[in-house]
Amino acid sequence: MKNRLTRGRPALTLFAVAAAAGMFAFVSNSSALIGEESANGHGTLPAVNEDGKTVKRQFSFSARRDTDGTVKGQAVLHNPAFEGANGAPYQLKVDITCMKVYGNIAVFGGTTKRTNDPNPVDSVYFSVQDNGEPGKDRDKISRVFFFDDDPLTTGDPQLCLLTGPVDFPLETIQSGNIQVRGTL
Repeated sequence: MKNRLTRGRPALTLFAVAAAAGMFAFVSNSSALIGEESANGHGTLPAVNEDGKTVKRQFSFSARRDTDGTVKGQAVLHNPAFEGANGAPYQLKVDITCMKVYGNIAVFGGTTKRTNDPNPVDSVYFSVQDNGEPGKDRDKISRVFFFDDDPLTTGDPQLCLLTGPVDFPLETIQSGNIQVRGTL
């Protein structure tokens, strides 16, 4: 998987191991109630740009599981610490089609809908944690990870179901709020 919030490129091996281990966990958790899960939020995280200045990464997302089990949602990321191909701050819009809720943590999978970086047109994965009110300095979000660097593969957003609640490192948000609602 490739991380686009920084220039680093984490190995796909981590995701493959998590996916293999998660297959067994998914089978045992498939009896969860459907139709009550949702997550949404917005906020900022500090980042350092190439000039050494601290800038604010901004994010927003909203996703909901319908009564038929399908997940629908969107996520938007604006990261001035990284430039897209057009020289403007990196932007990413994601259609969320996968969500797995573990208590106050939600893991998402989706596909790139729009970006100003032509390289990562791929499946996108991230997670969030709701730590109560207020969200500022309490709630957390992970960086965005892409399936791989191969333009011939796009990955499957449904792989988020095989991802555990701690597979993506979380960072405390500087401002904003995150809400995760699991099944009752």
